[in-house]
Amino acid sequence: MLERFSVKGYRNFKDEIVFDLKRHGRYDFNTELIQSGIVNKGIIYGKNGTGKSNLGRALFDIEKNLMIHNNKNIFAFDTNPTYCCLDSNKDVFFSYSFRFGKDSLVYEYHKKDAFYVSSEKIFINEELMFDYTGDKGNVFCKFPGTENLSFASMNDGFSALSFLYRTFEFKDSPLSKLFDFVSSMLWFRCLTKGNEFEGIGLNEDIEQRIVTEDKLEDFQNFLKSFGLEYDLILKAQINIATGRSVKRIFAKFKHGEVPLAAIFSTGTQALELLYYWKMHFSKYKFIFIDEFDAFYHYELSAEVIKILNEGTTFQSFVTTHNTSLMNNDLMRPDCLFLISDNKIKNLADCTSKDLREGHNLEKIYRSNDFNV
Repeated sequence: MLERFSVKGYRNFKDEIVFDLKRHGRYDFNTELIQSGIVNKGIIYGKNGTGKSNLGRALFDIEKNLMIHNNKNIFAFDTNPTYCCLDSNKDVFFSYSFRFGKDSLVYEYHKKDAFYVSSEKIFINEELMFDYTGDKGNVFCKFPGTENLSFASMNDGFSALSFLYRTFEFKDSPLSKLFDFVSSMLWFRCLTKGNEFEGIGLNEDIEQRIVTEDKLEDFQNFLKSFGLEYDLILKAQINIATGRSVKRIFAKFKHGEVPLAAIFSTGTQALELLYYWKMHFSKYKFIFIDEFDAFYHYELSAEVIKILNEGTTFQSFVTTHNTSLMNNDLMRPDCLFLISDNKIKNLADCTSKDLREGHNLEKIYRSNDFNV
């Protein structure tokens, strides 16, 4: 699990911002939101321009840095002018702290720009195991069996840790668990551009995936759980581009049938996207959804949070402006985060009050009584 993340000099984060998931209170409600002493589910709030989306982008830089080749990398084309904070002339710094069973692993690195790694360090159980400072001929590596490993053939700016992992075999080690975790991260959002994602997944026709996996009835029940009463059927249509017959999802009404996509609202389209990713939740260890409820009614938003909170195999964090979710029925104060002025804290750390289950968190927030 990810237990701490910090970044400095990236986009709008001129100074170091620390996302500490080990800080939590001793609340006796919604205890499942904390796993092994780490915040497992969270909602992130902040005014426009404070860095909610940039925090998500920064969290997923590790994918690009370790050369995790997924089906789609929406952040892979970050250009240098937008990558580094223009108010700083220093390298961008990233630090990730993980907990894998009894082992802790810290991965830190500096980058000159979006594509050039200038230094890297790995600490396992607080012991320095790997240190690369831009000198390919002088790499400190304490992993057994790597004493004679040469980095001379590595391309300039390439991640030395990625080179090490792909050159030397690691079995069931904290390092292999790091790469497994990063390979199982998912970022997505549904705004005006449809299905945008970063991480493992398929850039495919979502409707066809539902059909090919024989999930039509399950999808219908999913929509029904949100109050969308559709009678769904499959009908063959000719694909104009290929000339082949394909099965499409239709909604059946009393006096006719219509392609489901033709009557989708933006909210229903967002639900279809959520259902698509929900079909594959078991693959993920970390999920970040940006502006997750941009097209949802507030009651629907709460139901989506419940679905995420029920997921036991992954950490999940979402960004939103929906303060109706800021309550102790769904969440708890230490799982609700505010980001402002290059800082991010949970609500419990944003006030001197002893927040309890009966407190109206939304009312306190709207009264400006939380200070980051």
